[in-house]
This record gives sequence, structure tokens and C-alpha cells, in this order.
Amino acid sequence: MQLSASAAAASFLPIWQGCRMRPALILRRSVRTFSGMAGGPIEISIKEKLTAGLQPVTLKLTNESHKHAGHSGNPTGAPDAETHFNVEIVSEAFQGKPLVARHRLVYTLLKEELDAGLHALALKTKTPSEVAR
Repeated sequence: MQLSASAAAASFLPIWQGCRMRPALILRRSVRTFSGMAGGPIEISIKEKLTAGLQPVTLKLTNESHKHAGHSGNPTGAPDAETHFNVEIVSEAFQGKPLVARHRLVYTLLKEELDAGLHALALKTKTPSEVAR
């Protein structure tokens, strides 16, 4: 479910009255929260490709682009940017592979997204036996 900026602003008006934060900052945060619920096209593509390629036991994907507003990869600071993600994957596909090989496997699966503007991935790659320890 996505809300327009004006609908999000209207729903947060009572909250920001008397608040020290600027209304624009609250609006940006609220729009990001609502637009991030279903996931944008890059987030959906990442989930689909990692699920198909690694058949993970666990896959947690978090869009952290808002934390990098104005930095390289997200210079505009757009609340709906899809440039920086935190990825936690537990998969048997990582069994017997060193950390660098695991990360290369993920980068290979997401080459298209990386070439199209995905700027950064923070990866945690584990096997089910490593999680059980």
C-alpha cells in the first residue's frame, strides 16, 4: 500500500504539532515507511533472484537507502531510493565456501541490479549449521 505525499502528511499533522522535528523530515520518514512496506522494483527483484538462486532458509532484506541520503549512490536522498540494502541470507548453497566466495555468488546473482544503480550491499551470509552454533 502506498500513500501519496499529501495523504501521508495529512495523517501525520497531529503528530508533528509541538514536535521539534521539521514537518518535512517527518513527512519524508512517513512516506518511506509506507512506500517500503511492499518493496520497490529493485527490492522485489533482489528477493526473487536470491530466492531462486540460493533457495535460502532465511532471507532478510532491508532497504537502508534513507541512511545514505546525500552520499554517493543516493545523492538526492529520495525516500524511495533503492540504492543501499542490508541482506542477511542463510542458505545451504554457502556450505564449504569461504566468505569471499559467498559474497561473489550474491554479486553474480544481482549483477543486473548492480549495473543499473544498486550502489551497496551489506551482506551477512551463513549456512544453517553456522546459525545453529
